[in-house]
Amino acid sequence: MIFLKKNIINSLILFLGFFIILLTLWITKIFGKNVYYVEILYNIHVGYEGFKNSPNTYKIDFALYTVFPALFLSVLTIYICRKIKNILSFSQTQKKYLWLNKYNNILRTLYYNRYLKILLFNYSAFLIYSSLFFLLQFGFFEYFEKNARYEDYPNLYKNPYSIKYNEPIDKKNLILFYVESLEYDVSKLSNKNKSNPIQPFNEIKGKNIYDFKHAPSTSFSIAGVVASQCSLPFNVVINSNLNKIPKEKLFCLSDVLAKQNYDQVFYISVDKQFQSFGAFKERHGYEVNDVNVIKKDLKLIEKPSNEMAWGGGVYDSALLNHAKKEIIKKHNAGKKFNFTIINTDTHHPYGYSPECLIGDISTESLQAHEAYKCSGTIIKKFFDDLDHMGILENTLVVIMGDHLAYRDLMGSLNKQEKRNVYFKINSDKNFTRTKLNHFDVAPTILDELGILPGNIKQFGFGISLFQDKDKFNYNNHYNLVMRSDILSNFYIRRLLKFVPPARTDGLDPGPNAKMIKTND
Repeated sequence: MIFLKKNIINSLILFLGFFIILLTLWITKIFGKNVYYVEILYNIHVGYEGFKNSPNTYKIDFALYTVFPALFLSVLTIYICRKIKNILSFSQTQKKYLWLNKYNNILRTLYYNRYLKILLFNYSAFLIYSSLFFLLQFGFFEYFEKNARYEDYPNLYKNPYSIKYNEPIDKKNLILFYVESLEYDVSKLSNKNKSNPIQPFNEIKGKNIYDFKHAPSTSFSIAGVVASQCSLPFNVVINSNLNKIPKEKLFCLSDVLAKQNYDQVFYISVDKQFQSFGAFKERHGYEVNDVNVIKKDLKLIEKPSNEMAWGGGVYDSALLNHAKKEIIKKHNAGKKFNFTIINTDTHHPYGYSPECLIGDISTESLQAHEAYKCSGTIIKKFFDDLDHMGILENTLVVIMGDHLAYRDLMGSLNKQEKRNVYFKINSDKNFTRTKLNHFDVAPTILDELGILPGNIKQFGFGISLFQDKDKFNYNNHYNLVMRSDILSNFYIRRLLKFVPPARTDGLDPGPNAKMIKTND
């Protein structure tokens, strides 16, 4: 009985050790190193909800690459260790082990040495090693660095509810376009023609910021969108059950524009249930048009020629044809609008709109290269058409990646020393600095629209790209908000000292609501 109990405990310890190692490798493969646990849990839970003929969910992938191999390796290790012990015990008496006799002393020293056994042949030590491997891999100990004290964070956050926004007489429209997985280093992918896959994006009118580091907790689409529109890390946004974008009373970019009487429309080429995009956007004042609306209005037939392989969405061409018609309709009606669009053609596995000449595809890198080039050509034509119609004369255009490229491209692109998210804005103003992150996008847009007041152009954790550098030490602010420990719930609770009072009607109270202090 004792022997059985001991084996069960040892097996459990080994399983946990192997599971932690495999989990670390799996997380690195899927999400990269710069990841927070909230992102992992959210993606595992949500998976590909809303997708037609969805691929393997993260839950299945997680089980296949972590749980089952860990079970197999723990059982195998127990068997091997018992076998070694038996061999050492009977090597001098059994003929089949006689050849080991000359190595017996060495083997016995290795296996039975008190200190070596603790360090090398102890199951509990193995569990400790695997845990340290996990913690070191993801920078866990950075949370406890002495220079990460709360006293270093007194002015990082500007509560959007407390801002008295300007209301410009001549308001600009806004088109905010998130290009899936678009980063500058995509240009370095190898291809036969030696062409730049992001050149079509570069040819769209506007100014580029090349030093755009992704903020903490922005490695997937909804997280990047939330961080850029709400100027908050994603872990502040999601609720405890990780199922839907949350009930917290966030006041984001679209909430400000709603108060300014903007018509707001969100376009996504897949089902709105994906990563709870629909719930978040509808919660913050958008009319949502997803694959179902686009197919119905454009009378698209669900055939391979019209439907992407990834997620059952529509190609960029169909997405933007529908969006263009709606923009023209709003423009002709004299409505001020905010159109936020996120495409899918550049998501793995890469899809190509039918009118694109794909060329010879032989490797994943080449496939990705062609996908970016194809999608860029379609998006450029979209903006060129709007420009020729005069719609962009009084319209702010922002084009950016939702996050860095990942998954199949991660290996090759991670070899680059510095990786930057793509960012372009068609502003006539001069930049006062050359770098920004996701948190800075919302205040930059509000500042350009003439809505953000004050000497310090601050919104949430972000600072406007046009902030006077002589009046604000951006570098110090940037270095602090880009630290991984900003994601700590401890710091978040300390920084977000005020929350809006609850409403029974489910609506946001707005920027002029009376604040109540939380109990820390």
